[in-house]
Amino acid sequence: MMRALSSLVIVFIILGLLAGCGKKMTQEQMFALAEKLEKEGDYTESLKIYQKITKKFPDSEKVDQAQYKVAYIFSNNLNDFEKSVEAHLNLIEKYPDSKFAAQSLFMVGFIYANNINDLDKARTYYQKFMENYPDHELSTSVEWELNNLGKDINEIPLFNDENDTNVISEKVEK
Repeated sequence: MMRALSSLVIVFIILGLLAGCGKKMTQEQMFALAEKLEKEGDYTESLKIYQKITKKFPDSEKVDQAQYKVAYIFSNNLNDFEKSVEAHLNLIEKYPDSKFAAQSLFMVGFIYANNINDLDKARTYYQKFMENYPDHELSTSVEWELNNLGKDINEIPLFNDENDTNVISEKVEK
């Protein structure tokens, strides 16, 4: 009983120090802590820190990356696709020249197509991507998505051609 109590006291001391340091931490320290927590699988706490970075340091050079991480965690770790779309759109609006803006626009279309199942919105955002970033490395993927939007996987020749499947099987067996 005493051991459990002392462990609990230690945890509260550490949490108190972290909370106290949070107000004094630099952006770099906060970003490093958020990345560490994310790698450890503590997505909720990592998300909170990334969100603090976007509020506390809105003009910093890493704020767009923190905003992208917010969107990423919402979709990939917390399965909150609506909030992910909101976070991606926020990035596009606030930081249109960011290196993450094109990826965010792609992800909005992708999430609408594959997670939310709103094909009209997916098409709208994919088309907007093609208008804004026709030469981007993701443009080929966007074209493919547009050409196959709403199709069942069995309707897509790439995944349904028995000849290709047999050729692949033969190569794997050799």
